[in-house]
Amino acid sequence: MSPSLRERLSWQDGAVHDGPRRYLMMRPDVLMGAVAALDDAARAALLAAWAETTRMHGGASLQAYAQQLGGDADALIAATVAAAADLGWGSWALQREPWGLSLQVVNSPFVTGWRAAAAQAALRPVCAPVRGMLAALGAALLPGGTSVAETDCAAQHDDPSCPCRFEARSAA
Repeated sequence: MSPSLRERLSWQDGAVHDGPRRYLMMRPDVLMGAVAALDDAARAALLAAWAETTRMHGGASLQAYAQQLGGDADALIAATVAAAADLGWGSWALQREPWGLSLQVVNSPFVTGWRAAAAQAALRPVCAPVRGMLAALGAALLPGGTSVAETDCAAQHDDPSCPCRFEARSAA
């Protein structure tokens, strides 16, 4: 079994790396405070762009991990779930469905950051990076492309134990 992402991370010269991939450690309230400070239109544009760039760059990481795992889809799902936890992206429960992939995330840092920084519940889902990673995973595993949505976001509710829910639906 290969080492976990957490075991592979190295800290040198003020940078955190997994091989050639650099990561950033940041307080979620600082990050999501900037998102909360935007007006609705700018926030929507930022979240859409954030999901897309996560899909693109996160997809490159997933391709590297898939090669290390010999193309084993179940191993890639398990590695993605483990890496999300190692990076502080919450606890992921990812399942294959007849129509694609379903994901529930508990303890999302994006929700935690929103709650700490914003004075009110979010009007729309805020976990765009998770949506982007699920889109990248869906592209790697599902035929014919995918449609990905965050169908419920805990930042939109008062209950902190509410999970965020996502769907990646196969276009085929």
